[in-house]
Amino acid sequence: MQNPKPRYAAQLEQLTLLGMRSTGSAAHSELVDTIADELAALGLEVHRDGHVLDRWEAPESAVSLEVGGERIPLASAWPYSGATPADGVTGRLVRLGGRRPRWADAAGAIAVVEVPHLRVPSRFLVDSWDGSTALGPTVSNPVLSAELGGLDLAAARAAGVLGVVAVWRGLPDAIAAGQYVPFTQPYHDLPAVWAPESVSDRLRAGASRGATARLRLVAALTPAAPTDTVWAVSPGAVRGESVLVITHTDGSNEVEENGHIGLLALARDAAGTAHDRTIVFAAVTGHLRIPAMTDHGQATTAWLRDHPELWDGRIGHLRAVAGLAIEHLGARAFAVDPATGAYGPTGAAEPELLYATTRELASLVRLVWPERDGASATVAKPAPLIHFGEGEPLLEHRIPAVALVTAPEYLLAELDAPTVDLETLALQIDGFRELQRRLASTSLPADALGTVRPPSRLRRAVAAVRALTAVRSQLRRD
Repeated sequence: MQNPKPRYAAQLEQLTLLGMRSTGSAAHSELVDTIADELAALGLEVHRDGHVLDRWEAPESAVSLEVGGERIPLASAWPYSGATPADGVTGRLVRLGGRRPRWADAAGAIAVVEVPHLRVPSRFLVDSWDGSTALGPTVSNPVLSAELGGLDLAAARAAGVLGVVAVWRGLPDAIAAGQYVPFTQPYHDLPAVWAPESVSDRLRAGASRGATARLRLVAALTPAAPTDTVWAVSPGAVRGESVLVITHTDGSNEVEENGHIGLLALARDAAGTAHDRTIVFAAVTGHLRIPAMTDHGQATTAWLRDHPELWDGRIGHLRAVAGLAIEHLGARAFAVDPATGAYGPTGAAEPELLYATTRELASLVRLVWPERDGASATVAKPAPLIHFGEGEPLLEHRIPAVALVTAPEYLLAELDAPTVDLETLALQIDGFRELQRRLASTSLPADALGTVRPPSRLRRAVAAVRALTAVRSQLRRD
């Protein structure tokens, strides 16, 4: 077999050159076209599902904040928050405290609020099959902090607030830079930005003296912008059963999202080797704009909704006996240098978040997944509260699945640094290739893959209450 690493390296280079690939952008569309072309070159018939979204985009040059005539550095724009006129919006700077800001106190003004970087006990977010800890005692990620921060922009807009400046607390500036968060919320029609913690004192001082602020967020709004999901089928020799291979295509850097590199490697194997079960490859759009795709779940939820014939097992339909969700391959561990404040690679790999949704699949993963540092993989079990990533819809539809969704703090940051280790990426793809080979063979019976049991509503509710209690306790301490 030819060494695939040069191909992987070239595919990573394309991601570097494309940069940010927000949903429906020109860069995102170029990547989707590349994936479609490569699937077609393997002899597979490529299908496209067209979607549209009301697209929001704000280049860095269109985002600024001045307080009392002084330019204040910002970390990033709040995606799909809103937009200002070209000259911005101007109003008194008002600082709002507390976990639930009294937005009415900033009516006709620009509100400043603080958002703590949360440390959520990992037991509420990730379980394991063998009692080991996949991610350490706590999980800290700007994605979680932004989603759980409690800022209700709809309420702020209803109260007449002109704009919102959300100031990170407890997140180093170097990590805060360029974060594309939150990404699961509807359009709010209220301009909002993220500010680094290093400017919090200046913003507090400006608010205390009633300084005038000018906020610019000159975003382009494109109604009914097109974006495509692409998918292809590699027919199996035995009718009736399928294996789904899933990733998404929109993303912010080399890690988020590079899952198509693995998907194409698996498609190459399928096209070149006979297999029993039909294998379906889907590269879905909309992960960074989930509200445009579905009212719940992930972007893959929309694809499953649109193509029950490929997985639901009804008369005349394929039954998906297993799924593979490939995301965030080869992620390097990054840390802030305490001496310089620079954010960069530590030389280690980021701890894997590798799910299996049945005990039987967890055993298979431990058997075939490449070892790291002489240790077998720690296989996560979905916790009652959440299953991260595009593997979640497979869990909800009771399709036994393995999903890689490693989650470094830079995951949603527009980051130019080299975030992918090629050797780790290649090893993880090898793991998925071996899983596909085994799952596509009927020598492994479907009933040997176990039964998926999603958590009940009661278990989810109890987990949510416990997690919320833990977060509130942390906020009180901080």
